[in-house]
Amino acid sequence: MFKFKLQTQITISFLLIISLSFIFSYVATDTIWQRNIQERNEEYRSKVSKSISDSLATYYQSWGSFEQGFENVLVREMTNLDLDPNEDSIGVVDENYEWIIASPNAIKINSMNLQQMISDEKYIISSIDVNFSNKAFDSPTDFARQIRRVQESYRLGLLSREDVEKSISLLRQYNNNFAIQVADSDLSNNIKTVGYLVFVNKEINLIEAYENLIIISFFGIFLLSVVVAYFISLQIASPVKKLTFATNKVSKGVFEPIQDINSGYELSDLTNSFNLMVNKMKQIQTQREQLFSDISHELRNPLTVLRVNIEGILEKKIQLNDKKLHQINDQIILLSKLIDDLSLIANAESGELKLNLELLDINNVLQETFNVFEDSAKELNIKFEKIFQNPIKVTADPFRIRQVFSNIFSNALKYLKPDNKLEINFDEDDNNFYIKFLDNGPGIPKEKLEFIFDRFYKVDENRDRNLSGSGLGLAITKQLCLAHNWDILVKSKISEGTEFIIIIPKD
Repeated sequence: MFKFKLQTQITISFLLIISLSFIFSYVATDTIWQRNIQERNEEYRSKVSKSISDSLATYYQSWGSFEQGFENVLVREMTNLDLDPNEDSIGVVDENYEWIIASPNAIKINSMNLQQMISDEKYIISSIDVNFSNKAFDSPTDFARQIRRVQESYRLGLLSREDVEKSISLLRQYNNNFAIQVADSDLSNNIKTVGYLVFVNKEINLIEAYENLIIISFFGIFLLSVVVAYFISLQIASPVKKLTFATNKVSKGVFEPIQDINSGYELSDLTNSFNLMVNKMKQIQTQREQLFSDISHELRNPLTVLRVNIEGILEKKIQLNDKKLHQINDQIILLSKLIDDLSLIANAESGELKLNLELLDINNVLQETFNVFEDSAKELNIKFEKIFQNPIKVTADPFRIRQVFSNIFSNALKYLKPDNKLEINFDEDDNNFYIKFLDNGPGIPKEKLEFIFDRFYKVDENRDRNLSGSGLGLAITKQLCLAHNWDILVKSKISEGTEFIIIIPKD
């Protein structure tokens, strides 16, 4: 199967649509044009017939007969109608199909062949009618012309021999002084056919012109379509190319968002999504680097203490006794706890943390944990107050839930000052239980709230509290809540206090 670039696919699709539209348009237009061509050809033949017939009839009326010189009139009329006298056959015949006058090309055709051609509709025949009524003979101005008209009237049977002699006698007598009345009783509305115009059944060359127009239009539209399709495809494909280039950079570890590109709604959304992804990956990369730095730092302290003590003992600079062994053991416990905490977070984030679920009363677990930390709080002059006894029946791992509460209480002991208070309250709605831990301590700056559940994050690195920590407590709390499909939120204001809210969905 052939695979094309996006820009090529768009261009081909655009050209295919244009081509199909052109074909359908051609079929519809051809039908209309064929009908139009027939009508225009009929109009053209009617125009040729009427124009030449009227001109010859007028000259005949003036001269009285088709005498020598009418060929010039015929040739002139043909030329006026864009007909070629040497190529097109036009002329006047009598009732026996004998030429009276004819163009140079028509005179070559004998009467028998001409009659056959007219029967085959290769030639068209049209009568030439002359009006010999009274009005046509008023106020003659040319004596010789009037004589010829009277003679032609006799030839056509309009006047008797006696009428002709009488009329000629009158013409000679008055010599064009009066208006002549030729055959007063017989010439009223006398229209006679004096000959038949014959011309070739020629059509206007519209089909060829139409086909040429179609071809020119097709190539014109095709070329225009190529240009339009190219620029449209370029506009669509350009953002995609930028996305591809940026994706390749991400695969190499370079996290750079795409600058604002002028594109459609969908591609703009795709670009925004990509930028969000890149920024998130960049943040994760930064956090990972910070994590390695923090792990190194947290491991370095106990390891340094161990190394210094062991080297001192080996070099006999430090006396080995129970106190020193306890110090070394504390560092080992601290190191072991740090590793366990990191392992716990990693398992929770990957979804591999095993929970021993059972139906329990959260209030009982909370009370047990509260009792453990209550004495430590009193020693620091910090008041812990639990003001609810509502049973909260849920399915959970009691060990991990106890760990969640312990981290929150431990965090309170680290950051609350003497005379501060931690109040534990309860609320619920149709969907959730809410356990709230509200204190009136120093609070957390707004810009640091979003990082409060990050690993190794400490709000104040320079606090003078003897109680220390690795900065993993709240990160573990967050992951344990998520492992139970719970959630935990934090709200805080400087100098007003902090509130942690555990959200427990009702089973």
